[in-house]
Amino acid sequence: MQVRHATPADTPALLAMGAKFYATTSYNDFAQYDERTVDGLIDLMRDGVLLVAEIDGVAVGVVGLMVAPFIFNDAHRIACEVIWWVDPGAQGAGAGKALLFAIEPVCRARGLSAIQMVHLSNSPPQAAALYERMGYWHTESSYTKVL
Repeated sequence: MQVRHATPADTPALLAMGAKFYATTSYNDFAQYDERTVDGLIDLMRDGVLLVAEIDGVAVGVVGLMVAPFIFNDAHRIACEVIWWVDPGAQGAGAGKALLFAIEPVCRARGLSAIQMVHLSNSPPQAAALYERMGYWHTESSYTKVL
């Protein structure tokens, strides 16, 4: 398995993985996946952190974070997760951990102050446990109301 920076040639695979990821979220009940919107989001993540995990040359996972000023102190820039996903058929091969471990040196090299990862309502509990083992702490939860 290899983790590498995503390239423009990865866009079709990223869009496909994004669609599979999105289908598993509760946001799918609120709004349909829009490939045009996600294509623009991929560009934003390329300006942040966008990594792909491959097994035998096939993209099986992705982690993407946008870089932004910290909302309460813009002297700090942070990386905010948009997607961290591994194809169910490749889970258990270490791609998820490898992706998570790979973002930290990239963020440090870019001079970022923090990484903020998301734990969705249907995220597996082992994801939160992995975050905590890696030194992350629970900072907030969000709630959504559809209008």
